[in-house]
Amino acid sequence: MKTIKYICKKSSALLCALCFLGGLSVTTSCEDMLDKGNDYVIYADDHVLATPADTVTSLFGILNKLQAISVRTNLLGEVRADLIKVNDNANIDLKNLASIEIDDDNQYNAPRDYYAVINNCNYYLAHVDSAAGNTNRNEKYFRNEIGQVHSIRAWTYLQLVLTYGRVPFVTEPVLSKLQSDATYPMYELDDVCDYFINDLKPYYGREYPNFLPNADALTVDPQMCLYPTQVVMGDLYLWKAAKNRDAEAAKQAAKCYYDYIVWNLSGKTKLFTTNNRVYWGNYALENDTYRSGYSGSLSYSTSGVWGSRGTECITVIPMDSASAEGYYNELRNIYNTTNNTTWIEASVTPSNALRELSRAQTYVTRDASNELKEVTADKLTEEEINDGYLGDLRYAYNYSQRTMKYNQQELDYQQIWKHGQQHVTIYRAAQVYLRLAEALNYAGYPRFAKQILTMGLSNTVIQYEVQPYYPSAQDSAFISYFDFNDTDFKPYAEAYSPIRDATDTQLGIVKGYRYALRNNVTDCNMWGIHSRGAGLAFLNEGYAPAFAPDSTGYPFAEAANVGVRPLRTDDVYEKFTAPRVPNVVPKPSTWDEHPNEVVDIETYVQMALAQHWVNSTTQKEYTEQQIRTALYRNYTNRDSVGRYNTYITVTVPTYDADLATYQAKVDSVDAIWKADVAAFEARRADFTAAYTTWYKAAYSAPEFIQKEQAQVDSLILNEQALEMAFEGNRFYDLMRRAYWYQDDTFIGKAVSRRDPSAGSALMDRRKWFLNWKGKIGY
Repeated sequence: MKTIKYICKKSSALLCALCFLGGLSVTTSCEDMLDKGNDYVIYADDHVLATPADTVTSLFGILNKLQAISVRTNLLGEVRADLIKVNDNANIDLKNLASIEIDDDNQYNAPRDYYAVINNCNYYLAHVDSAAGNTNRNEKYFRNEIGQVHSIRAWTYLQLVLTYGRVPFVTEPVLSKLQSDATYPMYELDDVCDYFINDLKPYYGREYPNFLPNADALTVDPQMCLYPTQVVMGDLYLWKAAKNRDAEAAKQAAKCYYDYIVWNLSGKTKLFTTNNRVYWGNYALENDTYRSGYSGSLSYSTSGVWGSRGTECITVIPMDSASAEGYYNELRNIYNTTNNTTWIEASVTPSNALRELSRAQTYVTRDASNELKEVTADKLTEEEINDGYLGDLRYAYNYSQRTMKYNQQELDYQQIWKHGQQHVTIYRAAQVYLRLAEALNYAGYPRFAKQILTMGLSNTVIQYEVQPYYPSAQDSAFISYFDFNDTDFKPYAEAYSPIRDATDTQLGIVKGYRYALRNNVTDCNMWGIHSRGAGLAFLNEGYAPAFAPDSTGYPFAEAANVGVRPLRTDDVYEKFTAPRVPNVVPKPSTWDEHPNEVVDIETYVQMALAQHWVNSTTQKEYTEQQIRTALYRNYTNRDSVGRYNTYITVTVPTYDADLATYQAKVDSVDAIWKADVAAFEARRADFTAAYTTWYKAAYSAPEFIQKEQAQVDSLILNEQALEMAFEGNRFYDLMRRAYWYQDDTFIGKAVSRRDPSAGSALMDRRKWFLNWKGKIGY
């Protein structure tokens, strides 16, 4: 058995660091690649994989073979599309890739590298002892590794058929020239999807292998190098759905992506869209000064712990740290200006199509005063726009460019931060959520997909924003499969409450509910994907309108007739003066003894006059009136039955009479207001009944769903560009739309914005695919 030292010599040093056991290299070296016949397959030594050392090392041997297709996976999906353009200093193969002039000698046209992975997988599956295990505990030692090899093989075949369109299909290891010369069936996309959907079903939801890494040499979590079966199967179903406009396949794709999001497997927690976003700060919003005024961050790191909360990365192809060590991530040099012994400009740069798409977005948020604030291109200075501060901030965050001096010459210094990593990313969280949105939309649930772009998902969001619009039992059953419990999934909208008096005639729907936003945005872990760069997308009424406004049968007349709920305004009642409430006079303690006593102080006045009361200050006698007043005040301020008698016989009856007069006036106004409110409620009830009838009929009508699907799909496709630019997905995102809309010109029209000649070539479906020596492709 070969030693770890030998493997490190022959294979990637990084992948060897991941493996803690010695083992066997499954296949022979590149020199054993056949020179004729089906030379896209390779030989392998016969060996039964019956020990953990064999299976672990063999699996990492497969991962090593994936390194050969890592860089081209990105470039084939990005350079041929519309979001980047190739610079003059790029190599000729990259230029030809962009111009859709790809011959057999192009370095990116090498199907044998895909078949090297596939043949390794076939060999593993043919020779692994799948029955080995502990029968007493019903354990199979290699069940998880076997599941991963099936998943990797399915993913690789999908990349192969998407690249070449029509490929030889081989599921047994090719170990001899006779086998390599054999004739194999040619499979197209439908065939590959159908085969591997069935092939993966027995391994669906299986745990990852539990590898123990060499921590001293580790630069990537080993489980981050593996391929979630749920996501791979979701991709297979999604392509099947797009290729055949198959809503049932789309439903299965959505369920697969959802299963990965919520299942806790191999230590993975639930997958969130996270709280990562970039946004304008209050100073920028208040002063309309946007240059370098954004805050926040996005995450593309491949060095985190796989599956932990907040981790964006799911699957990577691990690469070596230096070009001299083996497979180096050349994307770092292609997308960025580099300096080894001399400065070298980047080979590609963002196209005007991506820049204009970012510029066309409207950034919507609330300022420090909680007022709605929109930032559009016309509010930005020319300098801000030139620096990339556009309607969507992800452009400025991911891309920077400046001119610098080098050897007395000007140099374009470019950085695309997504490609500062050592390893090549294959899957990440936002990508899975966007594909979930695409699948839900294809399945006929555009409102469901919309929430992924705007608000983010939770059961509360689904309950109020999705479920009411899909009233059939079949729809309810499908939607109920998706359990985004409110405890784990926390979008900005924490709760909803009924709105009983509001109609939005601009969108044409009754706003039945008002969402309550969280007090602290840091409590969120589920932002809508568009909200990652364009503010609070759910506040942007123009971004995702609720329905196609020209929908046949919509009760526009009833909506316009509803009007505004009459208010009981204070200014009407200010015309009447309410009587002042008198101060309460307490009942005297002597009242029961003298209930009919009248204030009579005449006797006391005469006595005082006879006693010659004198003011001590002026030595002047009090007059009769002064004495009378003083005695009365003294009498009423103590235990006065007379004062209380006046209160109950005069004050209270007078107040009651004045109040009755005032209330009569108020009641006359209220009667008019209540009649107006009743009329409003009747008009709203008429509209609500008509609206309910309309949307139930509309959402059961395929043509209506198709209108809304087209509207939401356009947003999803744009979002896939805004969020996933430079990551190798764009060409295939366009291809799925070409299939879905049954429009062979779809890709060509998009690419024509970058290069009319390349776009013209892609009007021919055969040009979507590479061809190699007439043996693979069309």
